[in-house]
Formats: sequence, structure tokens, C-alpha cells
Amino acid sequence: MRKRAVHKETGDKGWIFALALELLAGMFMGLILVWSNIERMDTSYFINMLQNEIREKEELRAKLEVERGRLLSPHELKRHAEELGMKEPQTGQVRRMAPR
Repeated sequence: MRKRAVHKETGDKGWIFALALELLAGMFMGLILVWSNIERMDTSYFINMLQNEIREKEELRAKLEVERGRLLSPHELKRHAEELGMKEPQTGQVRRMAPR
């Protein structure tokens, strides 16, 4: 009878140890899950931030292209030249060079 009592106590300790180990493993896996979700949200936030920055820069580039086109228009160039006292060259004042 004594052997049965000793075996029963050892079995109870093993079961408690297994339960504690499973609880610790569950808690550890839960922490890993929470941590990975936080990292995913951070990554998503930074991706959205960078996408917004790219979109803003593309809009600015489009506006600058429009402004560049306006400033290089013949009418605008003529107006600036007149403000600076420049005029069109007369015949013979322009020399053309042949490409090499």
C-alpha cells in the first residue's frame, strides 16, 4: 500500500508541473502575439507616413512643373526680357555653329 501512495504523490506533482509549464508557455506565446501586433501597427503607421510624404512630394513636383512651364512660356520670357531692357537680336547678330 505504501508504494501506491508514493506513486500517487509523484503523479500529482508531475501534473502540477506540466500545468505550470503550459501556463508559462501560454503566457509567453500571448506576449509574443501582442508584441508582433504592436510591431505590425508601428510598421503600418510608418508605411502610411511615408506614403503621405511621397504623395505630397509628387503634388509639389506637379505644381513646380506647371510653374516651370509658365515661366518658360514665350510670353513670360518676352515680358521679363523687356523688364531687363533686352530686345530681340537683329539679323547678323546670331551666329550658328555647326556640330562637330
